[in-house]
Amino acid sequence: MNGKEIYQAWMNAWNKDISVLHDITDDNCTVHQARTDGNDSNSKKGAQALIDVVESAKYYFENVQMSLVVQPIEEGNYVSARWNFKGTYNGNMEGAKAEKGKLVSFDGTDIFRMENGKIKDYWVSSDVMDFMNQLEVF
Repeated sequence: MNGKEIYQAWMNAWNKDISVLHDITDDNCTVHQARTDGNDSNSKKGAQALIDVVESAKYYFENVQMSLVVQPIEEGNYVSARWNFKGTYNGNMEGAKAEKGKLVSFDGTDIFRMENGKIKDYWVSSDVMDFMNQLEVF
């Protein structure tokens, strides 16, 4: 698979079958992301690190749907795309005042560094302020 195909598989992991991450992720993949659970980026590696990204986001939402805003761009061994997350808030976030059942939507950008046809590094940047405002955290 090329980088664009791997990115599509990543979207499918969000929307359909998370197990595909075992096929497209290097065993030493690092997720470079600020975490809310107190762990650092090196606490988990490989497919489990990416599975945790998906599962931790889905913990607060039902009916999650990820869609592409900007199609994947591939340059050398890097792939990047802009996405939109939509989900129905389930009321589980401490400090959030939004009503359970509120539809939340926000955008973000992913960058993958590919090695031997698999995701070796993952960076994500999302519009956290928009996300938190919709959940009435502030």
